[in-house]
Parts: sequence; structure tokens; C-alpha cells
Amino acid sequence: MRNPPIAKSIPNVSGDNYAWLRDKNWPKVEDPEILAYINAENDYFKAETESFQPLEKQIYAELKARVKEDDESYPVKKDNYYYYSKMEKGKDYIILCRKSSNNLEEILLDGNILAQGKSSFALGATKTSEDHSKLAYAFDADGSERYNIYVRDLNTAQDLNDVINDTLGGIVWNKAGSGFYYIKLNENWRPDRVFFHLLGDDQQQDILIYQELDPGFYLHINKSASSEYLLIDSGNGSSSETQYLSLNESPSKPIIVIKRRANHLYSLDHINNKFYLLTNDLGKNFRLVSIIDEKFNEIIPHNDDYYLVDMALYNQHLVVTKRVLGLNKIEYYNLETEKLAGNIDFQEEVYQANINFTNKEDLYLRINYSSLTMPRSVLEYDFNSKILHSRKTDEVLGYDPSLYKAERLWAKSSDGTKVPISIVYRKDMKKESAPLLLYGYGSYGLGMSASFRSNIISLLDRGFTYAIAHIRGGDELGFNWYESAKFLTKKRTFEDFIASAEYLIEQKHTSSEKLAIMGGSAGGMLMGVCINQRPGLFQAVIALVPFVDVLNTMLDETLPLTPIEFEEWGNPKDKNYFDYIKSYSPYDNIEKKYYPNMLVTAGLTDPRVGYWEAAKWVAKLRTYKQDNNLLLLKTDMDAGHAGKSGRFKILEEVAMIYSFILKCISS
Repeated sequence: MRNPPIAKSIPNVSGDNYAWLRDKNWPKVEDPEILAYINAENDYFKAETESFQPLEKQIYAELKARVKEDDESYPVKKDNYYYYSKMEKGKDYIILCRKSSNNLEEILLDGNILAQGKSSFALGATKTSEDHSKLAYAFDADGSERYNIYVRDLNTAQDLNDVINDTLGGIVWNKAGSGFYYIKLNENWRPDRVFFHLLGDDQQQDILIYQELDPGFYLHINKSASSEYLLIDSGNGSSSETQYLSLNESPSKPIIVIKRRANHLYSLDHINNKFYLLTNDLGKNFRLVSIIDEKFNEIIPHNDDYYLVDMALYNQHLVVTKRVLGLNKIEYYNLETEKLAGNIDFQEEVYQANINFTNKEDLYLRINYSSLTMPRSVLEYDFNSKILHSRKTDEVLGYDPSLYKAERLWAKSSDGTKVPISIVYRKDMKKESAPLLLYGYGSYGLGMSASFRSNIISLLDRGFTYAIAHIRGGDELGFNWYESAKFLTKKRTFEDFIASAEYLIEQKHTSSEKLAIMGGSAGGMLMGVCINQRPGLFQAVIALVPFVDVLNTMLDETLPLTPIEFEEWGNPKDKNYFDYIKSYSPYDNIEKKYYPNMLVTAGLTDPRVGYWEAAKWVAKLRTYKQDNNLLLLKTDMDAGHAGKSGRFKILEEVAMIYSFILKCISS
């Protein structure tokens, strides 16, 4: 093993000896001393993983061989056009297309052309105008998640002069196609203003529609199912507010549906001159109502046994997703009578099924479906015949689903709560105490789905089991599952994950010597807490863009997400929250002890989790760890929070991670 780089330790008044690793001019990172350290860590990573290269190349070849390089999405019909996207052999990015009645393909936008010469590329929203003559599209070219919007005349295939800078990436056209609405980011990367852009105008002339003054609220815009209204959503983790304005008229002042109040969340949509509302006013798991003359007519009452997570409105039907014991159930109602008309059943033990709204006129429901063993399928349910049709299943080359099995297990956490775990393995290779990769997240109410992951086949075919711990902090078992692990109860998230790992070991699915764990962003914080508390439980840890400097980040309101995230972690200006956050923040709880093998990644342009969090964490770990296990930091100098862009570059990163796991588990 080579000698790793050692960052200098500079004492300061806060006691944070590695605070210097955050560039004072961030988001620009130009300090030569900081860059020298990051590059030294990258050089160390490269040297230490040199022996991994043959295995990494082998895995990359496997991953790429499963990709159907020439492929098309199942089209969506809009008026006289069929819209779809396709991928072409050897290319990284999607190509947007459409066909009309003449069945001739028209290429609207080629991501591969847009990405040329760019070190990073992420396509945002792509929206056609109502008359199908113009396409507004957004992309981010440096990983900073600041999207610029452009407009293409589809009759001439030429871009107009309109360019909108520093947006969140969302776009909603007005009915006339003369302009569109978008959200502007401020200097702190907070989406706080909604503007209307009239085609042909300079951005400086755009009309301010709404400005969110509370830095703790986040803005989103959508178009109603009826296409009549722009919906402006403001919200944080515990309260929300929706406003609407007509897309048929000139830009106007939006109308508030229900004024924001503490602990009230709702989502809104509109069809057939009526608003429909999912609201948690009478219970955590939400109820569904229609609004007539400002009065609520209850369609689905609140129920502790199921969680209402989504709705879709069609001219004749209302479709709802209910989550029951972590699995989505879909049912639909007659829109005129608002009575239950039917439900759609799925047979697998663990799966993911989501509504994919197409058009209000459709007489069918489109569903995106997959499971841990079945690739993603586009299903269509005919409301009239009540028949579920499979329209397209992603082709994974060389993959035979009959060789694999998925199960749902239940671990018991430290307080007795049962925690679901989804696992998948190859039937003919399953054995006691096998190598296992356990994934976890558990924050912001973002549940981890048991959906198909084609890349994991490379581990399953080497005898691994793959597992997802559906820990509290996500919303898999209802909104209360989320709220029961935030603020001053956040430690339940970590306890659930550790209990899941212990259960998998006790049941002989794996052993500590063969257990790898992985998480990203807030899931990276989960990794950091777990290795501080139970380092001997794990053999290898992968922390992707980890949020590990929790206390310092939450004390700094100049950072993009800090005010918004007070609703997740609490505001440490309150001593109760300060002490609680400090008691688990990974960076603040490093001790002189043995730590498992670790691979840590970061993105230099990441606006969500600053690159310095991973750099500081690794620097401090190097001075405290008492072992000779691997500790590697890889900072992508041209990427942000999402990591590398392009489907083949993403596979390179996966191959790197898997080769690290295999080397650590087999050594």
C-alpha cells in the first residue's frame, strides 16, 4: 500500500481543522492548495486501484454487453403526432423524435450533438408548444444543475434567439405558444421566482409572476391535467401551498388554493372544471377530495392502512396510487360519479408500479412496471375492457429472469419496529453467508423502490445477494414512516439500517466479512454514521457524494439547501437540535478506531453536497483510523451531484464501484 496524501490540519475557532478545504470563492474552486490536495487524492485513488483495472474492464464489458444500444421508447400520441425517444449504437444520449400520419421520422433534438465538446451534459425538460410547432428544451453543461433554456422552431429545425439562463429546468408553455413559464435560480441556487418569457424578448424583459420570500420553501411548476392552468407549488418537508393561473390568458397574478399553514401538505390537479386535492389535513396518509364552490367532497378518506401517494386525472377517470406495506396498488374511479370502478393487481412479491400520465383524453392508463427480477415494462390498462396489456419491455441482452428470485424480509429494529428488506439473488448460486451488497437511503420521505437494476446482475452472477433496506426516513410504509425518523428522532434511520444488516447476518444471508454497504448523498450520511457506530459490522463501504458534515452545513445558511433542510434535520441554532445533530454527524464523530474499507466519491461542481464534505471527511479519517484498510477518495473534476453523464460513462463508474467491492470482499 502506498502512502496516502495527508491534508494539513489548521486549527480554527470552530475546531474544524479541515475547514480550509472549502474554497472561499465557491462555487468556483480555484485555490491551488485545495486543488493540489484533491488531485493528490485522485492520484492516490488511481494508484491504489491500478491492480483493479483488469476486473474493472471485465465488469464494464459485461455491463455494456447487456445494453441494447439501438432502442426506442414506446410512443405517446399527442394530437396527430407520436412522440418518442431513441438511443443509437455507440452514442451516450437520447434523441427526441416524432412521427405523424405519414410515418416519417422527424428528429426534434439530438442530445449527442448538444453534448459535443462538453465535459458534462444533462438534459432537463423538453416541452413542445400546444400547436406542436416549437420545442423548448433545457440542459446543464457543467453539473451545477443550472439549466439554460433554448427554443427550437420545429418547422425550420433552427433555434430561435431566445436563451434563458440559470433556471431549474422546468418549462410550461402557454396555450397560444407565444411564451412559457419557468423557475429562476438565485445566486444561492435556490428556485425562488417564477417568470413568464415571451418569445422574442430578452430575458431581462421577462415578467415576474411570483417570488417565494421564504428561503425554506422550494418552488416547482406543472401544467394541470386539463391543460388549463399553470400550477405553482411551494413547499418544504412539512407544509405546502399551490397557486394557479390560466394558461389561456395573459400572465396574471396567481390564485392561492389553500394558504400555507404548519404541518399541512397538499397536491392539486384540475380536470373538467373541477379541482382535485390530496391533503393530509385529517391524517398523515392523506385523503382525496374534489373541490366544489370551495367545499370539499371526500372521495377517498384517510386510512392508517394505506398511503395515498399519487393521482392522475382523465376526462372520464380518476386514478390513484395507494401504498400498502411498501407496495403500490393502483385503483381507478369513475370521474362523474367519483365512485370506485376497479383496481389493477400485480402478482410479484416485490415490485414497483407507477402511473405514467399521457393525455386526459386517453381511455387507457399507462403504467411503468418493474421488479427486482423483471426489467421495466410499459403496461396499458384499458378502462373499458379491463384488460392489462404489455406494450414494451426493456430488453436486457443475455438476461434470463427465471434464474433469479426476489423476496421481502422483515428485520426488527432496536425499538421493535419491523423494517422491510427487499432482496434478490441468483437461485442456483444462493448459499449461506454469501457476499451481499446492502443499499440504504432513508431521508426526505424518499422511499427506495424495489425496481429493476440491470447493472446489479454482474454481482448476482458472482454469487452476491443485493438488498435494499426500506428504513424509516423514507415513506415506504406511509408518511408516518418518514416523519418518525426526522428532527430529534433521526437516529431511527441509522438504527433500522444496522438492524437490517444484523438480521441479514443472523439469517445467514451474509456475514460481516462479506457485507458491503452503499448509499449516496443523505445515504452517504447513513454510511458515515454506521461506520462510526458499528465499523466491525461491514467489510466495505461505498459513500457516493456523501452528506457527512451535517452540523457545519446546517449552520451555514448561505449554502443552497440549508434553509430548506431545517424541515428535515432541524435548525442547529436551537441548542436541542445542535446537540442532537452533533451527536450523529459523521464528520464530528470520527474516533481513533478501526474502520472498514471505504470508497468515497465527490463532484467538484455539486451544488447539493459541497465537494469539501467528502474531502474533509476523508482527510480527518486518515488521521484517526487505526487500520490498514483502503480509504479512497475520487473527486470528479467535471461533474456534480449526479456523477458522470452519458450512459457509457455511467457504466464506467459502476464498474469501478463493483471492482472495489469485489476486491474488498474477496481479499
